[in-house]
Amino acid sequence: MIKKLSLLFLSFLIVGKMHAQKSMKTKQNAYVNINIDIAYKDKAGNDLLDSSNKPHFATQDITIYNIEKGEKVKVNKPKMDYPNNHFMYRDDATSTNLLRVFLETEEVLIQLNSAVTDTIKCAIKKTKGNTHLTKVWYNGKLVWEFGKDVSQVITIIK
Repeated sequence: MIKKLSLLFLSFLIVGKMHAQKSMKTKQNAYVNINIDIAYKDKAGNDLLDSSNKPHFATQDITIYNIEKGEKVKVNKPKMDYPNNHFMYRDDATSTNLLRVFLETEEVLIQLNSAVTDTIKCAIKKTKGNTHLTKVWYNGKLVWEFGKDVSQVITIIK
């Protein structure tokens, strides 16, 4: 009886593995990369995302707007990991705070506070299962280009 159960179990394992390998061969890998990381510095080189510096841009004051069909639409997706299409993190290698912004449309407004709103325009390439940025302009200036710039970190002086 134990031999029959062992044989049955082994058969299920072999069939399961064959099915898993077949499924893996039919699926394509998707590449999605639509974010840019931004370091904000003043002319003296101070980190404007660091709350210990005065002045600074506070995370809770930053709002992202997508421009959709010419209309300004506030990003608010409560069920997403980053419902406002941005988050801040610290790059330990450079001791710099960075703002990661997800660019879903070709034009995005970043409202850093009630007085400062900047514009990001980007070129997004979409192919079978893949979506990635090819160029990024910040307030009209080309600041990043796919293939030329390895890092997707830009520094903006305010």
